[in-house]
Amino acid sequence: MKKKSTLPLYFTFSISIFLLWTLGTWQLNKNFKISKNNKNYQSIDRRNSLKLFSLPERVENLTYIKFDRVRLTDNFLYLEPRTYNGKVGYHKISVVKVDGKNLLVNEGFIDHKELSKRNINRNKEIEGYIIKVPEPKFFELKNDTVKKVWYTLKLDDFEKEFDLKLSPYILYQQGYNEDNKLKPVMPNLVSNVNHLNYALTWFFLSFALFIIFFIFFKKNYKKYE
Repeated sequence: MKKKSTLPLYFTFSISIFLLWTLGTWQLNKNFKISKNNKNYQSIDRRNSLKLFSLPERVENLTYIKFDRVRLTDNFLYLEPRTYNGKVGYHKISVVKVDGKNLLVNEGFIDHKELSKRNINRNKEIEGYIIKVPEPKFFELKNDTVKKVWYTLKLDDFEKEFDLKLSPYILYQQGYNEDNKLKPVMPNLVSNVNHLNYALTWFFLSFALFIIFFIFFKKNYKKYE
């Protein structure tokens, strides 16, 4: 009788265990970064914010900044879909001029019933947490630049839409907001999600699969000899 090859089974189990271990490591690394950002965020004293009249070339993520008398332009769009306290809506992304430079501002969450078709062109003060615009993740939806439907922060898409050279930073506006229909939001760098639990779950699954792998081959070893 022809012997069956154990190679496909070894390969399947090995790949599965490796993928689960990789997912666990990824979540563990994400937990480290989020924990560090949360710690930095909690240590920020907004009363001692950095007050500026111009945009620096480089600035650390989650720095709390106040800009004096920026100019709100008529360039804006809405990111969708976004949620806030169980409601589904949008994040309003506007462009402001800070000493001649174009800066993206997340003005906050807005319900779909409150959408406006125009910005009020005005000078004002703004404050909030500034971060470097992150690269879109692999699994994020791509913006539909033809139909003008926006899902994610992508600097290249926004520069083409507005026909402007944009700063690589975005400010998440906080504090007083002239338009009380908008609810301030925080960047994804700060999160309440416990990624450590996810990491432990993936590690446990990989260990459990290894035990199954060991028991199966120990029990069926003679059949494949």
